[in-house]
Amino acid sequence: MKNLLITGLILFSMVTQATEDVDVCPNLDLDIPESKAKPTIKTIPVLPKGNGKYLPACIVVSFELAEIPKSEGRGLIPRKIKIEGSSNKAWDKPMEVAVSRWLYLSKGIEYRGRQYVIYKIPAQAP
Repeated sequence: MKNLLITGLILFSMVTQATEDVDVCPNLDLDIPESKAKPTIKTIPVLPKGNGKYLPACIVVSFELAEIPKSEGRGLIPRKIKIEGSSNKAWDKPMEVAVSRWLYLSKGIEYRGRQYVIYKIPAQAP
């Protein structure tokens, strides 16, 4: 009986590890020029209760960076946000809302043209 329990735990561990290694973006074409610029302030997308059925998730979002008025070009915010693809449409609107609240500092950022971000949400939040 003890050997059966140990075997079961080993198999469970192997399945759990294999599940965590699965790419959450298998159906999305990710051959995009992902932006190297990182936001200084980054809010996360939030779904209402029961969002576990929508995890793991992958959202590919693009946007343009625009200067914040009266920031003398130092602050940038995402504009013209577009969801390029997602593993579940339930994440589209929450992702748009989250990205609209991101803030970039312009120092060292090339902000002309569209920025592309691949946002992955694991099955279990840390």
